[in-house]
Amino acid sequence: MSDPTPPSSDPHVRDGSAGPDPADGRRRRLASYSVQNMVWSVLAVGAVVLAWWSLTFNPAESQRRPPEVTQTANYVVEQAPWPVWVPAPGDGWTPTVVLYEPLEEVQTWHISYVSPDGEYVALHQAADVTDAWRAAVLGDARPVGEVELGGPDGEQVWEEYAGEPQGNAEHAYVLGPEVTGGTTVVVHGTADQAEFEEFLDTVQARE
Repeated sequence: MSDPTPPSSDPHVRDGSAGPDPADGRRRRLASYSVQNMVWSVLAVGAVVLAWWSLTFNPAESQRRPPEVTQTANYVVEQAPWPVWVPAPGDGWTPTVVLYEPLEEVQTWHISYVSPDGEYVALHQAADVTDAWRAAVLGDARPVGEVELGGPDGEQVWEEYAGEPQGNAEHAYVLGPEVTGGTTVVVHGTADQAEFEEFLDTVQARE
């Protein structure tokens, strides 16, 4: 028998064995470079965005802005069929909530502030209130007597309530419809009596 034909010595002629394909290697390198470039691009864009955000971020502006009292109060005065108690306590008092909407199905004017001493002071006013409405406003507060406080018509005798310490009705004062012209007014919060008096002295009954 004759010897098998020796493999070609020509480097450009491949034998039948499986060997690495140079084209495959180039494709893998290109894919790797593409992924790396994409990662670096994303990181670069992220760094630019972070730098811009750090230069433009203003913590004060990110805080919740106080509600617009004057515009809402004017709307309520136009809509409510009774004199609306509108406080204007001035500098040092920060409004937190200004609403005119149903509370326990009773249309209610609600405005609240943080006092100069950092205490919560709120006013709720509505006509034809129900027990459910009183419970929603006063919570677990219970009557403890009577006290003279001011208001748009001067000094009046208010019902005094006391609730849980630091609760929304830790101190509360209620004035009935026979005095207010048809509505029940509740002022309540965590302030002391002096701040409630200061608050009430600024209230006007607008209609």
